[in-house]
Amino acid sequence: MIVAIDPGSDKTGVAILQENGKLVEKKIVMTGDFSACLEEIYAHFPITHIVMGNGTYHKVLQPVVENWIRQQQNPILFVLVNEAYTTVEGRKLYWQYTPRHGWRRFVPLSFQYPPEPVDDFVAWIIGMRYIETLGGK
Repeated sequence: MIVAIDPGSDKTGVAILQENGKLVEKKIVMTGDFSACLEEIYAHFPITHIVMGNGTYHKVLQPVVENWIRQQQNPILFVLVNEAYTTVEGRKLYWQYTPRHGWRRFVPLSFQYPPEPVDDFVAWIIGMRYIETLGGK
């Protein structure tokens, strides 16, 4: 399994993908709770790769992840992924998977922002970018 991370100062997007790109789970966690989130994921899924967006906050979260990896018995590969424009792509992906209701149906998407954070969708995109570098999907 691949754990993809969109690191942020307050909240962090997390997506768990199979190596063929199929999304297993996604969520947003408070950045301060991220280590506990990794433990929870590791208890339920066989993690082989952790990929993280290389945006500004990765410099704070990367050492946390690398330290956590060193404490595990199984080898886990850690890779940084270029996250340029992933927020814009995450908004588009959000609308693909979240039906619009009420007035939102009548306003063009180009004029709308999702009404909730999209960090989990951004993490999913980061994971897909990584899989593309492996020649998958």
